[in-house]
Amino acid sequence: MRNPWRRRRRAEPPARAVDHSGTDLVIRWIDAVTTGLADAPPGPPEAAPARVCDGMFTAATIAAVLIERVSDRTEYRVANNRCLAASVEFMKVLGEDTLRRYRIQSDAQPVGLDEVNSDADELAIARHLALLGEALQIALCAVTTDPALSAEIRETANDSGLLAADVLVETCQTIQSDPTT
Repeated sequence: MRNPWRRRRRAEPPARAVDHSGTDLVIRWIDAVTTGLADAPPGPPEAAPARVCDGMFTAATIAAVLIERVSDRTEYRVANNRCLAASVEFMKVLGEDTLRRYRIQSDAQPVGLDEVNSDADELAIARHLALLGEALQIALCAVTTDPALSAEIRETANDSGLLAADVLVETCQTIQSDPTT
């Protein structure tokens, strides 16, 4: 007869393969920033463009890592330049204190060149980077129409931000549709 006070041991879940390429780290970072844009806590009007700036800088950084470690594509260079330029424009109009105060908070750590190698799954990263670009587009549409923000911030979002987000999404969709180029 079985003892009712003894609990059965649960089966251990199968161990996941260790990712030495850095793909999981990059995807976790992208997803954390995307979630930070989509589920942003309420705050003053300046918080939304500050988080957009953080997302743009993240996209530019990941594009630079992809160029350096995975695949040196012209599309990544264009996306990197546009996202970096847009984040710099936001930095100029928002100021350092605002950006520091309203950064996207997450448990995921930014990824550097040392954590990613040439075996990283480019298509998986591009898929998640496209989702970040789409989240940026939505957040930027909200910024461009927010009357509580200054005209300068709305103009920066419209002129630099939306263009950069569009380029990022288009780049990632191009790479996903034709990974051989």
